[in-house]
Amino acid sequence: MRHRLALLTVLAVSTSTAIAAPAALAQSTSPVVINEVESNGDAVGDWVELANTNTSESVDISGWTIIDGDATHTPITIPEGTSIESGGYYVLHTEPSFGLGGADSVTLSDASGTVIDTVSWTAHAATTLGRLPDMTGDFAETPAPTQGLRNDDATADNPVQTVPYSPAGLTISPVDLGADFTGEDFSGADFDATGRAWVVNNGTGELFALDYDEATKTYTEAGHWTLHYADGTGTPDSEGVAVTDSGIYVATERNNDDKAVSRPSVLRFDLPTGTDGELNAAAEWNLTEFTGELSANGGAEAIEYVPEAGLFAVGIESTGEVLFLNLDGEKAELAQRYASPFAAVASLNYTASTKELRVACDDACDGQSLLMTYDGTEFVTDGTIQARPEGIDNLATEGFASYEGTCETRYLWADDGATLGSGILAASQQTCADTPAGSSTGFFASILAFFKGIGNSLSSFLPQLTALFKGSSL
Repeated sequence: MRHRLALLTVLAVSTSTAIAAPAALAQSTSPVVINEVESNGDAVGDWVELANTNTSESVDISGWTIIDGDATHTPITIPEGTSIESGGYYVLHTEPSFGLGGADSVTLSDASGTVIDTVSWTAHAATTLGRLPDMTGDFAETPAPTQGLRNDDATADNPVQTVPYSPAGLTISPVDLGADFTGEDFSGADFDATGRAWVVNNGTGELFALDYDEATKTYTEAGHWTLHYADGTGTPDSEGVAVTDSGIYVATERNNDDKAVSRPSVLRFDLPTGTDGELNAAAEWNLTEFTGELSANGGAEAIEYVPEAGLFAVGIESTGEVLFLNLDGEKAELAQRYASPFAAVASLNYTASTKELRVACDDACDGQSLLMTYDGTEFVTDGTIQARPEGIDNLATEGFASYEGTCETRYLWADDGATLGSGILAASQQTCADTPAGSSTGFFASILAFFKGIGNSLSSFLPQLTALFKGSSL
């Protein structure tokens, strides 16, 4: 899943707070639509967001133009070499070329002058005008501006915690792992029982292993493998990864060698040996019978194993659902279906100490998430939506994983956009106040503290005992 934002900024400011009464009229069969309009109140200036509704192909918009309702204005021309990727967005500011008024319109035309889409309104919106549902719906006033993101009001009535789901004060930083990690498309992450991290790249269909040095608090690449289907062909669009004793499970949306065709599947690979090579799937579970027909880029986005339930949780991008599946046999069995309040499920992470499954969206929902627990029969949630972690911007974090060590909890994020220069972001938190348990220093410190406590108790008790004997008739 990729939510890329292209941005063309000009400059301006405007103010007003009237209610909008929008109307929209499609003029073309192009997959590109006007998706959101800010005509008032943005600190930079008025802007228009375009969206590519084609979920498998990019659209070149070089030379296309935007104009407001005043025909005397000079249209804004989109630069050569500009495209909107599949399912992506493009935002441009209209000022100082022209501002958008309280009663105005926006018209998008292609390079030949053919009208692609237009929207008009009679008053400024308190927030923005946007298509609800995103990309496909009619224009309405949105709950809040979502520049370069999905227009989504599904979570508007849910309580949102102000405390982020990761501990406050974390330093979240890009991980320097070399040239292989500086590009886009890292999408899934998980830790195995030993603390080794596993990440997947959905563009190249590669699996990477990362080892961690506790002394230096750094990651290094321990190996990478190219994934294929069972017959040794194809490039699985590897979106999510979960590691168990039975192997490595990868959630996939399609075969990247045939990008226009949906193939929502879970692939299992045997745990690899060596440090590189080719891996063919040992098993495949196609999920179409549970998902129905999906867009080619809207299938299985995330996966996680929940041991107390013995089930895999699989997040579906285009529906925002979580499927809880038994994958013990040749055929997947659906144990439960959960419709999340999010526009998409981008990552899933299980925490053993709390027995909680985190269901998270990415930049499409401002990084929000919620927790689910297994009550012995089914997965349940109280519906509370948590904010994204402090210390991280609204990035395309399509993977999230945590590992609880003896005295340190580690966190990894896979950023599909590699916005900070790396597709992998990391943070850690010390969970022991003193020297980590298991070290000789920590052991002897504990013994000394024990005897010191006994000594302090005796020193406070002896004077009272002496006074008691002095006053005794014995």
